[in-house]
This record gives sequence, C-alpha cells and structure tokens, in this order.
Amino acid sequence: MRIRLSKNAGKFLKNEQRYLEHFNPRAAENVMRQLWKSLHHLAEYPQAGSDDPALPGRRHFVSGDYHIRYRVDGRFLAVSHIHHGRQLPPDLEKDEDLPADK
Repeated sequence: MRIRLSKNAGKFLKNEQRYLEHFNPRAAENVMRQLWKSLHHLAEYPQAGSDDPALPGRRHFVSGDYHIRYRVDGRFLAVSHIHHGRQLPPDLEKDEDLPADK
C-alpha cells in the first residue's frame, strides 16, 4: 500500500522537523524516523490503528507523542492529519486534498 499525505500532514512534518532541528537536530532526526517508520507500518498493516470515533471511515494511530489520522483509500494509506498530542486536534473534516482512489 502506498502512502499519500494530505497537504496538512506534509506541512506538519516539514514544520515539526524545522522546529525540532532548531533545538536539537538529533531529536528531529529521531522523531522523523519514528513517524515515517509508523507510516510505513500502517501502510503494511492499515488495521493497526483504531477506528476514529470522531469521523466514520477514518482510523487513528498513536506514534510516541504524535497522533496520525488516516483512512484506507483503495491501494493508498491516505494520511489526513498528524499532530503532537499536546496540540489541539486539527479540523478533522478538512482533507479534501486527498481525492478518492479511482
């Protein structure tokens, strides 16, 4: 299964890496490695996450301090949101930049 990031998820990863690099480059590298490892794990085992009660059809997976929200879309793992657990959750309704697989 291929990984497809929404604009929101991709932007979060870039911003989080830049933010962490400012304080500790090694920590930034470790966090990014952890998140990508989790994304690849989900691509291989998409049912590893639990059903997201906030939005039917979406799943939720916790990777360390980070929350990954995604859905299985044909042959894609469509990741709509990633956020740190201490941040307010994003507006889960907005993932329109992840069109359905046809």
